[in-house]
Formats: sequence, C-alpha cells, structure tokens
Amino acid sequence: MLSFENFKQVWGKQFPETNFRNNHFLIAVSGGIDSIVLAYLMHQIGSKCTIAHVNFQLRGSESERDENFVRSFASRLDIPLFVHKSDTAQYAQDNKMGIQEAAREIRYTWFDTLMKEITVTTGKPTFLLTAHHADDQVETVLMHLFRGTGLHGLTGIPARRNDSMAIIRPLLSFTKEQLATFAQANNIQNIEDSSNSKNDYTRNLIRNKLIPEIEAVYPNVTQNIITTVERLKESEEIVNTTVAAFWKKGLRTSKGILSIPIKNWEKVITNKTYTWGLIKNYGFKATQIEEVVKLLQASDGAYIETSSHRFIKWKAQIQIVANDASTEHIIINREDINVQGKWENLHFEIKQITEVVINPSPKYAYLDADLVQWPLLLRTWQSSDYFYPLGFRKKKKLNHFLGGLKLSPTLKARITLLIMGDKILWVTGKRIDDRFKVTNSTKLVLVITYIDKP
Repeated sequence: MLSFENFKQVWGKQFPETNFRNNHFLIAVSGGIDSIVLAYLMHQIGSKCTIAHVNFQLRGSESERDENFVRSFASRLDIPLFVHKSDTAQYAQDNKMGIQEAAREIRYTWFDTLMKEITVTTGKPTFLLTAHHADDQVETVLMHLFRGTGLHGLTGIPARRNDSMAIIRPLLSFTKEQLATFAQANNIQNIEDSSNSKNDYTRNLIRNKLIPEIEAVYPNVTQNIITTVERLKESEEIVNTTVAAFWKKGLRTSKGILSIPIKNWEKVITNKTYTWGLIKNYGFKATQIEEVVKLLQASDGAYIETSSHRFIKWKAQIQIVANDASTEHIIINREDINVQGKWENLHFEIKQITEVVINPSPKYAYLDADLVQWPLLLRTWQSSDYFYPLGFRKKKKLNHFLGGLKLSPTLKARITLLIMGDKILWVTGKRIDDRFKVTNSTKLVLVITYIDKP
C-alpha cells in the first residue's frame, strides 16, 4: 500500500543521505499516473521541486494535450515547470537511431543541462526523480532475461544512480495498482498515453500480453520477481566484492603501466564472471569476454581496444593502457619500417656493420641488432624510468638526465622511449642506452632515424 508515511519510510531506508528539505528535486513528469503521483507526493511532503516535461511531438494533438495537462497540474500545485519541445522523429533520422533511443537521449541530455542550471540558481544539490515503479522493474528484468544477461541484468533498474547524473527512483517498491489506488484516494487526475495500449514495442508486449498470461498461473508474479531482485542485488554485492578483491591483488603498475600477469588471469580463466568484473571497467561489452580471453594466448603486441582503453599482450602480461591523447604507447614489430608517433616519426632499418657510417647527431640511433629482441614498445617516459646513457657505466634516473637538457615543460612531456622488455634502448632523439651500443664484435646494426613532425 502506498501512503505518505510508507513512502517516507521507503525513502529513508533507500536514500538516507538525501534529505527531502536540504536538496532540490527535478521531477520528470509525462502526465501519466506514476509521474503525477510522484510529483504530488514530493510536493505534499514539502520538498523543493521543479517539474520537467518533454513534448516529443510524436503523437500529434495528444502530445499537445499531455503538455497542457502538465502545465495545468504544475500551476495548481504552484510547482516551477520547464517544458522542452523536440522533433524526435527528425532527431532519430538525423542521428540514425530508433525513436525510443532518440527520445531517451533527448530527455536525459536536457535533464542534465537543467539540473546544472538549477544547482547554480538554488545553490543546492539537484537530483533527478523518475517514476519507475515495481511493474517497470518486472518488465525490465524479463526483457534482460529474454535477451540474455548476467547477474547484473537480473537486478533490474537501480533505485539510485550517481555516475554521470544523480538519479533517484523512489517508487520502485510500489506497483502500478498501488499508485492508482493512491491517486483515486487523493482525487489526483492524470492522463494516459494511448501508445501504452499498443504492442509496437517489446516492453508493451510484455506488459499487455505476457505478464497477464503469467499472472493467470502465478498470481503473485510481480511481488515474487521484486523479492528475487532484492536477493540478487545482495548476491551481486558479494560477487562484486570477491571479484574486485581478486583483481586488486593481481594488478601491477610498472613504469607507469597498469598490467595483469597472465598466470594470475589463468587462475580464473574458466569463470566468465571474473573476466567481466575486470573488463567492464574499461569499456568492454559482455559479448567481448571470449575475444578478450583469446588475447592471453596471442603473440606479443596483439591488442583489443574500446573507445577508452587498450588491452595489449606484452610478454607474460596484459597491459591496460588508456587511449590518452597526451601519451604514446605503440607496439613496434621487426617488419615495421616506418612508425608514426604523436610527435615524431621513426624509420627502422638493419644494415651490415660495413655499410654503416655513424652520424653523431642524437637524431640517429645505432644499436647492435643481435641484442635487440622484438617486438619493441614506443611509449611516453615515466618519472620512475632509468637507463645507462651512452658513455656511462652507471644507471641514471631519466628525470635527472632530461633535467640536464634544459627542455621546456611541454617538450619534456613529449619525450618518448624505445623499450625492449623492461630496458630502455633509446631516449628517442636524445641518447641511446650504453648496453646496446655498436662494438667491435657487432655484425648487424639497427639504424633508427628520428624525424621531427612539422
């Protein structure tokens, strides 16, 4: 049963750190019974609220009716209102996406902008409230189940999100029937979206046909699924804690590069939950689990990437490298002749010692080719790096070496290293490592030319 008292009790249990009176709430209101009841509850409790309504202009006069109804409702309760009109069909066409996806992108982009403006104006933290309820939760869980999902998908809609946007869903514990009973008892008017009765979308098909059929066999199906979701959330917390602890113990940072020893990963290679617990943090999808696992057996330099990160097979480890525009991280194979970096180009060739004429410019590196093991790595320098500068028998911290060159901070930040395993072959364009220099016993010479980009 929904009442003011049990609404406040549920709120206090789920969102104890978010006070009704010390924050501002932006309520997404369509005009349907769920969002109208939510706005009414928050207003009657005395919280500071603003209503946001999006007119997607998809249902002609009915869309205008919805907007006018929400305007009238907000006016009667004296709640500030913002309305956003959008040609959703055109937006979907321009961005090559479905109508539902376009509508979601439009509303949440606008909500985000509105929340930032309200926070600046009021000086209070602003939270977006949406009126998802228990029936929505059941539909979402079933959709995830039918599509194929892991444990997280079966936990449904989270009551709270606090990542890119602070979202609270305080009605997830209440059914649509309970909302309707509350609306009737408090004489709250609402309107119904006629598209909800059509089975054009998967959610509507599940809501209008599948669930009623299931209820004929299992009358308490909604409450049973909600109870199961709560148990699964508890199970997910245990799983996440266990998986996170495993990876925290296994991750290493060397020379500024985050990596995982392959022998550690192989301990859980047959358990997809562990792999997913790692790769989801770096932009990978669940469908890529097997593809990522194959990387463990790939040749050095092989990689798989997302928009934000690369997983690179390097020796006995998997390196995790951010796709950061300010850093360099390029695998170089023996057959590579020309390599293009962010700030320099490198040209590689192997010559007989008799063919080599030494150019004293630091733009050229002459290395004993028989001492070089491929592939190599071109990467940005780190403060922990050290090498043996040509002509010296002792190692020197790279930071000290670069300090002596009197480089500007910008140029210093762009210094790259040519790496073999954990050894520096060349501070590119500056100095080679003495351990790999050409000697009287050298037969083949790896000649590398540093070419400044214009």
